[in-house]
Amino acid sequence: MKVIFKKAVVGDLETFFALFQKNVQANFPEYSPKITRFIAEKEYTLLDTKAQFQAGIISIYLAFLGKEIIGFLMTRFLGGGVMLAEWLSVSECYQSRGIGTLLLRFWEKDAKKSGIHMLHLWADERVKKFYQKNGWQLLGRVPENFYGVDDYFLYKKIQQPKLKNFLQ
Repeated sequence: MKVIFKKAVVGDLETFFALFQKNVQANFPEYSPKITRFIAEKEYTLLDTKAQFQAGIISIYLAFLGKEIIGFLMTRFLGGGVMLAEWLSVSECYQSRGIGTLLLRFWEKDAKKSGIHMLHLWADERVKKFYQKNGWQLLGRVPENFYGVDDYFLYKKIQQPKLKNFLQ
């Protein structure tokens, strides 16, 4: 299995978005079917995703097997040298093969090159240990966070902050 990792371009967005909608509904059991349907169909739309992508607000990292996208990581630039991972998902039949870990590493390398120094994310109990195993630090637990689900806030410092990176 030769998986290729790349940063998405505009031409990838429709194929990515179809997988996003499918995976949000299939891979996040902490949310009810009604909530995942709302997220996949209303909270995140293809039009809004494209607009934020083209404005540089979000970045999307993709894992390809041949021409098929089998995993993704959607991130958001928060400012001040900080980025947030919003969604990390690998298609069910490709899980537990290191693809999620490699997507994180690919993002970290790209973010570091861009002058980012700190990464943030929210995780539920089910995946908290996965992130900790990948070098993320647990800051704390937030009960009844997004959609009433208990979440953990994790962060990873990937380099020293530099003033020149903030003022680009």
